[in-house]
Amino acid sequence: MALGYPARTLWPDYTRAGIGLAIALLPMPWVPPGSFGNWLLGLLALLFGGFALMTWVKHRSTVQMNPAGIRILGPVGRTIAWEALDRLALRFYSTRKERGHGWMQLKLSGGGTTITIDSNLDRFNLVAARAARAAAENALAPDPTTLANLEALGVWPVDLEAAR
Repeated sequence: MALGYPARTLWPDYTRAGIGLAIALLPMPWVPPGSFGNWLLGLLALLFGGFALMTWVKHRSTVQMNPAGIRILGPVGRTIAWEALDRLALRFYSTRKERGHGWMQLKLSGGGTTITIDSNLDRFNLVAARAARAAAENALAPDPTTLANLEALGVWPVDLEAAR
């Protein structure tokens, strides 16, 4: 199964990166070279440029799952076999005070590799559910935050018989 990040979910990040770059780069001609302001604007330009690059990498990447494992195909490819999974963390990042809005980030580690996927991915719940099954099969005990987030997604506790 191949999954990707829909462009509609990434355009806000591209927009933020573009606005940040514009704010950092447009005043540079009027700031004295070597001044603190010049260094600050340069640092901001690097920060927003890095964010734009990370968004582009995500846009060009595909997540593939199969019975053997999960892999990222794209500019920064990675693979983790389900049987090698030794860490599963699922975090929720709220964008509002009342916690009703935000995104989740799934971090998987195994075999010396780490894969991070955010909830903008198509069918993110399927990836989280398969990762939870692999964690249960590997006798990994999720931390309380991960456990609560998996329960919120409806993918924990895992029925091992159904997972096989």
